[in-house]
Amino acid sequence: MTIQKPSHTFTKIHLKGLRTNSLQILFLLSFTVFINTFGLAQELPNSKPVITPKQTVDSSLVVVDSIPKPIQVEKQLDSVKQDSVRKKEFLQDIVKYKATDSVIISQKQQKIYMYNEAKVLYQDLEITSGVIVIDYKNNLVYAGRLKDSTGYSQSPVFKQGPNVVEPDSIIFNTDTKKALIYNSRTEQEGFNVRAPLTKKENDSVYFMKGGRFTTAENLDDPEYQFITSKMKLVPNKKIIVGPTYMEIYGVPTPIGLPFAYFPLTKKQTSGIIFPSFGEDTGNDRGYFLQNGGYYFAINDYVDLAVLGDYYTNGSYGLRLESNYALRYRFRGNLSFRYENLLNSERGFPDFSQNTIYNIRWSHSQDTKANPNSRFSASVNLGSSQYYQQSINQLNQSN
Repeated sequence: MTIQKPSHTFTKIHLKGLRTNSLQILFLLSFTVFINTFGLAQELPNSKPVITPKQTVDSSLVVVDSIPKPIQVEKQLDSVKQDSVRKKEFLQDIVKYKATDSVIISQKQQKIYMYNEAKVLYQDLEITSGVIVIDYKNNLVYAGRLKDSTGYSQSPVFKQGPNVVEPDSIIFNTDTKKALIYNSRTEQEGFNVRAPLTKKENDSVYFMKGGRFTTAENLDDPEYQFITSKMKLVPNKKIIVGPTYMEIYGVPTPIGLPFAYFPLTKKQTSGIIFPSFGEDTGNDRGYFLQNGGYYFAINDYVDLAVLGDYYTNGSYGLRLESNYALRYRFRGNLSFRYENLLNSERGFPDFSQNTIYNIRWSHSQDTKANPNSRFSASVNLGSSQYYQQSINQLNQSN
């Protein structure tokens, strides 16, 4: 086997083909290079990080988070500043209490029960009674009579400072100092006052419904009394009443007042002077009202009292009294008395009528005015039968 020599014809054919398609090959190569070049040019180079300016938050804008947060309920603060002073406690002082029979403390009811001669002391308040119940939940004190086989006994006695009230029962609030008093009795500067219902507004004001007042000592059966629908009592200061009428031995009379004011102060104050009631059996003048009138406190140096008497047989009397004084200088008084007296009854054989009068003046100089001299005077002028016939010589000035 012999090796055949390659043919030059095949080589020529293929070279010829290459020359023929050289333009096409060149175009394809150029297009390929162009595509690769521009393809690489489109790749973004690694850029440096951009530094953004610092953002400031406007206080007027509200940033809303895209993720809702849970709602939190915040307690709204009161614009008013809370008082730093602590609230007053129910009891501001020590309460002292005792009873003869028993003292029962109920924690369930929050009450203290005391029986027989019970007594409670709290600040200036003092209550003694047959039964006392302290309700410390509602700040109340109940006091009432003790019931036994004979009836009721040991009525409450309510004392607060100088004021004393004797009711059948009482309900007192230790917080507000108010009270409801039933069938109360009290004495104020010579006036005996009672009422079926009394409301204690505070330490100095009492309102009474259906009040009765008199200067008689026996309140259960007084000789006379004044009855009013409503009354305001300020202890040791004044009594103010509405429509009032007078009752004598339980019999109503036409004597009445639309309203009245009675001062209770110890210093000089203008006001009504209540009369005294009685019966004249010696001269058959009947029942009488004496020494009733009005007192005028003119100033610190001079006063005036206008008084009158009246008898059921028609007799009457009038008296004017005035006192004057100037400290370390002098003092004195002046009085005038006039009486129209009827003896017996008109139409009877022993009937008689006469008038009497009397004028009295007394003046004295103070020893400190002039140690070397002293002046005094006394004048008494009147009817000759005045002292024998006058039936009212009480409270005569000297």
